[in-house]
Amino acid sequence: MRECVLPTCLFRVVRTSLCLIAGVVTLPAYTQQAPVPPPPGAILSAGTEIRVQIRARQHAILSAEMAGKIVELPFRDGETFRKGDRLVTFDCAAQRARQDQAAAAAQAASRKREVSAKLNQLNSISQLELAVAESAEAQAKAELALTGVMVQRCSITAPYDGRVSEVQVQRYAFAAEGAPLIGIYDSSQYDIEMIVPSAWLAWLKPGLSFPLRVDETGSDHQAEITRLSGAVDPVSQSVRVYGRIKGSIEQLRPGMSGSASLAVGKAP
Repeated sequence: MRECVLPTCLFRVVRTSLCLIAGVVTLPAYTQQAPVPPPPGAILSAGTEIRVQIRARQHAILSAEMAGKIVELPFRDGETFRKGDRLVTFDCAAQRARQDQAAAAAQAASRKREVSAKLNQLNSISQLELAVAESAEAQAKAELALTGVMVQRCSITAPYDGRVSEVQVQRYAFAAEGAPLIGIYDSSQYDIEMIVPSAWLAWLKPGLSFPLRVDETGSDHQAEITRLSGAVDPVSQSVRVYGRIKGSIEQLRPGMSGSASLAVGKAP
């Protein structure tokens, strides 16, 4: 057997140790697997409860459809409104003046067309002159309709009953066309959203009821699944699940979160 010289042996030991350390460092990172679905009839324990977020079913950031000075902004953040209430009103003096001007022009064009029609019956004008008069009337009415649309844009009305979530402008400030003004949401309908392992699609169905506890209020609610996402995340092997809260939701707000416990079983 070949003897090992001390320096050589030490070198081999050091080299072997470095290789082992390098092997440990370069090991692939451990990827956490998606939770295995519980057996039929089981309920998830407190340690495996699913996190849930509350969202408004209808929400929007309303933007300015015209450029102008804001003269009315009656609702503040957190206040409620009814469908049809004016949320924002612009200074509309110029638009209404153009509408009056267009209305006068349309009235004059209609009278001219009426006179041309009578003269045509007497064979006093040509068919071309009558056609020009009719075309001028149509153009004047179209201009009047356009100014009416511009006047309608001078105010923004609530599309549904709800609550203000944010106000990004101030009264008497000038807003550019397309600028965001006010955020609103429908306070009568909330959705809940959660992410669960995609393997649970084998038993997770719309209509399944489950208990829900909201963190911010500490209140307990009954909820049910309404729909499942149309796609599975291939990386995390998870799927989004949507539901609704049964009963009163007056204390709840969009953005609140909580915990849900799902029981395996069939929808009622």
